[in-house]
Amino acid sequence: MKLSTCMQAVVVTASLLALAPSAQAQSTLDGRSLTIEYGLDAGTGWQAIKSQTFTVGGGLEVSNWSIDSKNTIQWNIDVSGTDVVFTYVGSGDFMNFGSPEKLGFRLVDAGNSVPDILGVQASNTAYVPNVQGNLLEGFDPATALSFDANQVYVNLNASMYHHHAMPGMGDPVRDTIALHLNVSAVPEAATWAQMTAGLLVLGGLAQRRHRRQQHKA
Repeated sequence: MKLSTCMQAVVVTASLLALAPSAQAQSTLDGRSLTIEYGLDAGTGWQAIKSQTFTVGGGLEVSNWSIDSKNTIQWNIDVSGTDVVFTYVGSGDFMNFGSPEKLGFRLVDAGNSVPDILGVQASNTAYVPNVQGNLLEGFDPATALSFDANQVYVNLNASMYHHHAMPGMGDPVRDTIALHLNVSAVPEAATWAQMTAGLLVLGGLAQRRHRRQQHKA
C-alpha cells in the first residue's frame, strides 16, 4: 500500500528533524534591549522612580547608577547571556529595613524581544569569606525575587550594606545579587532550515502527483 502525498511529506519532515538532536537553542539576553527601573510598590502598584534602557553587550551595561540625590547609593549592573549581576558600589551605608513592602529593581523586556522568562534564582548563595561578591546582606531570594514572562523584580526591602564591619550586621563583602534567568528556548537555525526542506519536499511530491494525474488523463 502506497503512502499518501501528505503522509510521505510528514515522514520526510520527521526524518529531517530527527537529524538534529538539539532542536532548541539556549536563549540569551545578549543584544536585547532591557530597561532597569528603581522604584517601589506602596500598595497601589509599581511606581518607577528612576529608569535606564540599554542594550546588552560585552561590557558593563550600567555603571555607578545612583538612586539617591546625594549620589552615595550606587549600583553597577552587568548582564551577560542569561545572567544579571547587581553590585553595590556606593560610598554610603545602605539599609532598606522598614521601607515599603516592595522597594528595589525591576528588569523589563524593553523591546519585546526576550523569550518568556520561566524562572529566576540567585547564583551567589555560597558565602566566601573576605571576598567581594557575596550575596547582599538581608537579601532572601525565596521572598525577594519574583517574575513573570516579561520582567523580574528584585526586592531590597530587608537588604543592607555597610562599608565597615559592624557587630551582627554590615559585612562589607556581601555586596552583590547575582541572578540566573531561565528563559524559553528558541529553535536553532538548522531546525528552521530542515522544516523548510520538509515543506519543499511536500510541494515537490504534490507537484509530481499532479503531473502523473495529468499524464493519465
